[in-house]
Amino acid sequence: MKAKNITIDDLALMVSKGFAGMDNRFAGMDNRFAGMDKRFDSMDKRFDSIEDRLGNLEKGFEEMKAELFFIRAELSKRVDKFSHKDLELRLEKLEAKFKKYEKFLASKV
Repeated sequence: MKAKNITIDDLALMVSKGFAGMDNRFAGMDNRFAGMDKRFDSMDKRFDSIEDRLGNLEKGFEEMKAELFFIRAELSKRVDKFSHKDLELRLEKLEAKFKKYEKFLASKV
């Protein structure tokens, strides 16, 4: 078979067809990258939302912790006012009074 002579115009046409094919492929890649950019933007918004919610949770926990420390301190103050022995004596007095009235109430029923 006889070899065909290629002219500069033929060569230019082949190169231009090759570049046209590459342009189509690059356009496809650009579309895919644009889609990925949209997805990343959506993910960024979701992460921002999650960070905000976690920040609010952290703030709420800190407030609850401060409130618990306050309650604990208030309870400690109140418990310290009475010793165990004092409370036992007061309970014994109440029980004695109750027994006195118990007989009276039982006779009325």
